[in-house]
Amino acid sequence: MSTAAHPTAADEQQHDPLAGMLLVVGGMVSFQVGGSFAKLLFPVFGPLGTVSLRLWIAAIVLGLLVRPWRAAPDRATLRLVLWYGASIGVMNLAFYLSLDRLPLGVAVVVEFLGPLTLSLSGARRARELLLFPVIVGGLYLLLRPGAALAGRPLDLLGVAYGLMAAAAWAAYIVAGGRVSRRIDAARATALGQAVGAVLVTPLMAATLPVAAAHPHAALLACFVAILSSALPYTLEMLAMKRLHPRQFGILTSLDPAVAAIIGLLLLGEHLAPAQWAGILCIVLSSIAGVLLQRPGLEVPAALPEG
Repeated sequence: MSTAAHPTAADEQQHDPLAGMLLVVGGMVSFQVGGSFAKLLFPVFGPLGTVSLRLWIAAIVLGLLVRPWRAAPDRATLRLVLWYGASIGVMNLAFYLSLDRLPLGVAVVVEFLGPLTLSLSGARRARELLLFPVIVGGLYLLLRPGAALAGRPLDLLGVAYGLMAAAAWAAYIVAGGRVSRRIDAARATALGQAVGAVLVTPLMAATLPVAAAHPHAALLACFVAILSSALPYTLEMLAMKRLHPRQFGILTSLDPAVAAIIGLLLLGEHLAPAQWAGILCIVLSSIAGVLLQRPGLEVPAALPEG
């Protein structure tokens, strides 16, 4: 933040809560709608083939629009970009494997444990520590033994993939926050997507013949790439510059609820009342964790998942 007596135009752009809120909400809805359409492609490409198409198409589109190669990043920034891009690749792979076995809302809740744990990692006061039983209770309501998820039994491997995505999401949050402070949002997103795409190149090569045989599905994959990668990542990176971490954290705490609603509306994934209550516990715990942060403590804001 500038210490000048009069705020500059850049300062005004960097602290614009209304615009930041719209960017965050738009990014969440875009991603979850894209995730719903991506799940429809699993019978054709499989989760790994779908995610490889998504990452490569998004990287190509962003590369053409942004042309990030016009200015090479310095060595320190390049290391951060590699970390950022690798976390994008791992997060997407693990999330789509989880999404193949779990309803959209449930997969997002499990993955959301990454940023939630990160935000509460410095909890020391009794009020903050009381949030952990609420989180555990919410997870029990959502994943309790014997409960069906959208008409299917609980898939423990899907949960394990979700936890892997959660760890990658936490790494992505930290890297994304640092990269966004060094280079502009669009360029950072384009470079990160390119690194993530390179990581899944073998999967992409194996998927291309299937895409050629199913052009309509390949066209839908292009749509998914825009909704699930190019658009939300750019919106969230822009939002990080306009919102304080606390504001950003409160808004992104709504992501699991948004995912469950989109899964219900677009995929017909009906959850039991107890499972909706579990999602509510996770969302409220995240919001409370943000509100209870000590003044001056900046926890990296959550960015869009998988």
